[in-house]
Amino acid sequence: MKRSIQAIFIVILIIAAVFVFIKPAIVFFAKKQLAEVFINSSVSVGGCSLNPANRLSFFDIGITRKGVYDIKVKEAVIRFNLFSILKPSPFKIHLKNAEILVNAPKSGIGELAGYIRMAPGAAPVAGSVEVSDLTLDLNTGELTLKAVLSSGIDIVDQSINYLEFNADTFKMKGAELDKISLEIARGSGKGGFSVKTIKYNKLTLEDIKGKIAIDGKELSLQDISARTLEGDLYGGIKLAMDKEPRYSATLKCADLKIERFVKDFELHERFNMTGSLTGELALRGRGAQIEILGGSFAVSPPGGILTITDTRILQNLAQKTQQPMDLLVESFKNYSYNTGLMGLSLKEGNIVLKVNLDGQAGKRDLELIWHNFGL
Repeated sequence: MKRSIQAIFIVILIIAAVFVFIKPAIVFFAKKQLAEVFINSSVSVGGCSLNPANRLSFFDIGITRKGVYDIKVKEAVIRFNLFSILKPSPFKIHLKNAEILVNAPKSGIGELAGYIRMAPGAAPVAGSVEVSDLTLDLNTGELTLKAVLSSGIDIVDQSINYLEFNADTFKMKGAELDKISLEIARGSGKGGFSVKTIKYNKLTLEDIKGKIAIDGKELSLQDISARTLEGDLYGGIKLAMDKEPRYSATLKCADLKIERFVKDFELHERFNMTGSLTGELALRGRGAQIEILGGSFAVSPPGGILTITDTRILQNLAQKTQQPMDLLVESFKNYSYNTGLMGLSLKEGNIVLKVNLDGQAGKRDLELIWHNFGL
């Protein structure tokens, strides 16, 4: 009996000794791997805990590159199954209470990606990744983002199990979004979104909301509704994430105020116009290149008033129609129209807007061209 107790005591001592020595080795290996991925960064790992049957946890991870980024992870859990350890992508990774701070206002996103080094051709070892309450505070030359993210991603199936995203501010390449909320239900790939304000160039959209669906690499925004130019906008957008994102949109509008458009885009030095439009717009493109753009709009009753103030427009119109300049000035001064049609198209990289108006003083036809248009 005495020998059995001694044997058990010795086994306990051996197991304790193994754990005492193996934990520092695991922490050292984890720091070494992180340092190889995050180039020229200081890496710290506070400690770890190990359940040999199914779990390895790391605590208080810190990754810092001075003047560029600061990453903190309160806890990183790696779950595994000993019976499937030899299978491809056997691990499940869960990051809890992580923070990513990037402050590199003179660097582009592509430059930041160069700070991370992955082994060429390396296959992912994680079958799924889950992130809880990830705080993002990013400031680069192309992107500003303040948000909180929780998500579960199945890497093997390339699907999103769930997603919760809330951002105060998002700015990128001239676009500015405020108060973003997005949620995809667990396991369905479907959910809803809302944005308080979107500003791009001089266009402002407000109270945007709709449904969202993700199928593989394709994202669909459905049943979109928004307010713009004191009118309503609604429709759908599809986005396919390839090397260059492909997108298509079909949008309808109602009661867009032309006077508000002239004001917001500061066009009063060229023309003044009142009235409202109802119609639809179709758009398709790849990356920053628009491939198809088309739209048709009708003037809503009772019409409006048009005055052209830019003499260059009238001079071009005079040359095209062979009409006297003073006659054109008078004909486009406080011109009252009752009905009208507008057609929008893209020709050889130029946006062409054809305007056909009709009133008691007769018809007025205009063609306005925006040369070398690009996003």
